[in-house]
Amino acid sequence: MGRAGDGCGVDGRVDRGPMKKNSSVSRQREALARYPIRAVSKLTGISIDTLRAWERRHAAVTPIRDDRGRMYTDADVDRLRLLHRALAHGHSIGRLAPLTNEELHHLAGEPAASAAAPPDQRGTAVDAAALSAALQSYDASAVDREMARLAAVLRPLELLRDALMPTLAQVGDEWHRQRASIAQEHLMSSTVRNILGSFLRVYARPNVPARLLFATPAGERHELGTLGAAMLAASSGLGVAYLGPDLPADDLVQSVKAAGAQVMVLGLTRVSGGRATEQELRAIVRDLPPDVELWAGGHGAGRYASIITPRGRMFGDYTAYQRELVRLGGHIA
Repeated sequence: MGRAGDGCGVDGRVDRGPMKKNSSVSRQREALARYPIRAVSKLTGISIDTLRAWERRHAAVTPIRDDRGRMYTDADVDRLRLLHRALAHGHSIGRLAPLTNEELHHLAGEPAASAAAPPDQRGTAVDAAALSAALQSYDASAVDREMARLAAVLRPLELLRDALMPTLAQVGDEWHRQRASIAQEHLMSSTVRNILGSFLRVYARPNVPARLLFATPAGERHELGTLGAAMLAASSGLGVAYLGPDLPADDLVQSVKAAGAQVMVLGLTRVSGGRATEQELRAIVRDLPPDVELWAGGHGAGRYASIITPRGRMFGDYTAYQRELVRLGGHIA
């Protein structure tokens, strides 16, 4: 652990100069620090003992200390990943720790622009041509077989992000352009619903309290993205309660209380829900217990950012969402 007042500069270099306890930079870092050390270890592949040693001896990063223990920011996690990669090139942590992120990229043989790259790497190329062909011919058994093949070779995050959701979006777009029939869209949707529901049951762990409750608010009938998010949480080892689509605000709030959930996750795909959806969301924000986190995602979520963000978090993709699952104690399946 570094000395009190140590900080990480905007360029990634450790700043060993004094920092006022109540400075705006310090307050900003405290607000952004969301990951406990166990989550950081899972996200970076660095053991907890090594993380502590890097902080204590080399001030590699300087986490925030509060009543939860060490807490790290996204920038801390990204820098630790970069240090880990540079270390693999034969450099010592003592040499690496004082360097900027740009210098670390150079030592690791990476372009500096890769700092903005997502933390997970696509390990398996996804070829959905066979799936598209099966849909075109209305071959339900072939669709099932191709879904099963993809599920066998892809991690849960990859299955959702790189295969199922893009194919669903493609079928929906083609239907809107009158290049695909409504029957093809229904075939794809029902198959995805079946496979996600099956995985949700497979990953469900007995005697695990429901830490996350999933649903869509009243008027929102598109559930597949939310079902996928529930499956991903279950695959991470977290307790899940999936309620399905189109639920009134009162029922949602009462359900989260009865389940003792820590997080309510809402799926929002409608971009023109109007005042009815706004009223439902305002009721949820108003009545949700203060100790329950509110998360929302889906391509319609941005429309309601002014309602959701003062109370909760919004996710633009499954990768960012999985990071939060790790923060809660989940693992990457």
